[in-house]
Amino acid sequence: MKSILSVLILIFGTHQVHSHPKHSKYPTDWRTDEDAYESYRPKGKRTYSHQPKSRILKVYDSVFLKTKLSEFSGALPVKINGKEEYIKERESQAGKKLARAYLRDTLEGFGYKVREQAYSSKGTNLIADKEGDNPDQVVIVSAHMDSVGNAGADDDGSGVISAVSIMGALAKEKLKYSLRFVAFDEEEMGLVGSRAYAKSLDTNKEEVIGVFNLEMTAFNKRKDGAFHVIDCDRDDSVSLTKSIVRAVKDIKLPLVRTEACTDRSDHASFWDIEVPAVVISQNFFGGDSNPCYHRACDKVSDQLNFEYMSNITEAVGLSVKRAVMGTQ
Repeated sequence: MKSILSVLILIFGTHQVHSHPKHSKYPTDWRTDEDAYESYRPKGKRTYSHQPKSRILKVYDSVFLKTKLSEFSGALPVKINGKEEYIKERESQAGKKLARAYLRDTLEGFGYKVREQAYSSKGTNLIADKEGDNPDQVVIVSAHMDSVGNAGADDDGSGVISAVSIMGALAKEKLKYSLRFVAFDEEEMGLVGSRAYAKSLDTNKEEVIGVFNLEMTAFNKRKDGAFHVIDCDRDDSVSLTKSIVRAVKDIKLPLVRTEACTDRSDHASFWDIEVPAVVISQNFFGGDSNPCYHRACDKVSDQLNFEYMSNITEAVGLSVKRAVMGTQ
């Protein structure tokens, strides 16, 4: 794998792949990812369509997204085991247990089979499955559910709720391939949960067609629709990017892809085992990052743009639908 990455670096120059720093409590702090910022290369003038959206895939609207994110990040109460609770943070074991229970209730309500993967005494991933006609081939939609001790509305509550919404939209569809949702634990500690999950995969028995990892989808201060789909020019993952870009054009969404390259999210755990994966996020590396990133103010507020979040969710949702239907 190292030799492949070396070749990619030589070929693509500023599109670099880097290991995670170990000097901080949260080694995946993207604010220190200077190399990823340097890899940002704008291409021409940013333009995007103002045409009305044609809803090819029914994905929950901005009101639904705001409500679910408010519940998942403690702005609204939730009922868990008949008791009213607030998910105020997702770093402590108690907070993460509440978050998993909330996700379990939601996904089981959609009809998915839900299980947990306890990979250590501190870390537990949550997994939901819907079997397709070819059960040993699977498309994965993922996000990390942990936070840095704050409400974590944008990071990464928004990614989780976007992913859950896609799962809800596809719950009743007849699928060619299996569909799986994975909520990773301990991303903020260095991709611990996704690495444990990737390590547990038996690629001899199960083929992962692609991983769509959602990482922060609700902040767009510039209101320009810019967002990332990051593949670092990897041959095994570029097709996933193209499918999302094509979905944006097909639905005429007011979004434009802004290039960047980083291994600072859970998609990189799949690259390590040579599984196709991309990370989709708001324009973090193009200079429009959320000022509340990793801060106590990362809450549901007017700074979040739920129409923008809906657009990203729908673009990824259509791409996932095409992948799991075998119509890419």
